[in-house]
Amino acid sequence: MTETLHDTQHPTTPESPTRPARKLSRALAGRLARYREILDNAQKNGKSYVSSDSCGRELHVDGTLVRKDMASLGIIGKPHVGYPVAEVLAALERHVHEQTQRAAVLVGVGNMGSALVRSGTLERHGVHLEAVFDTDQQKVGGTIGRHSVDPMHALEDRIQQCGAKLGVVTVPADAAQAVIDRMAAAGIRVIWNFAPIRPQIPTGVRVLNEHLAESVGRLSRYLDESEMKFV
Repeated sequence: MTETLHDTQHPTTPESPTRPARKLSRALAGRLARYREILDNAQKNGKSYVSSDSCGRELHVDGTLVRKDMASLGIIGKPHVGYPVAEVLAALERHVHEQTQRAAVLVGVGNMGSALVRSGTLERHGVHLEAVFDTDQQKVGGTIGRHSVDPMHALEDRIQQCGAKLGVVTVPADAAQAVIDRMAAAGIRVIWNFAPIRPQIPTGVRVLNEHLAESVGRLSRYLDESEMKFV
């Protein structure tokens, strides 16, 4: 996963027109998202409490930092017992709503795009997917999850109507640059790009590139290094 910056100023977070989002450091926002995953898994496994040290091990941080983060959510743990899973999950849920539901659009409902839409991952982290688009006329008018698939000619109007500032690009490499340019021209300021290219970045736009091929290559290197330890 790589992040490409074109603008030199600190990026602004897409905000609700009615309630400003609380400013969070990038590191804290990332940890809060991971806490939710950890607590979800703990609840599924029937655990009522988790300790700061166990959370810290999952995140590769010290338990002291976990306790500080929990305090920022208003959660106080029990000595030698830990933090109540249900209470922490409820606090994280409140946090998501306080951060405002950031509006987003997604272009490309192939395998990757459809999986993202159906998973609900964006919504769980405070992003409301307003619309999905595709060029395939066999998909347009159909539904993916709870979303109907809109034609690409409606992209700009829909972005302006819903005020989306986040765009998700899950199209083939040869179509990605044109989609990114159209999103930027319509007012999108943050783009999550899954296409296997390093796009030209329009001024004032921030792009997070998910390069699956690079990740696979990195995994292969890790496997090679791991095997060498046992030679």
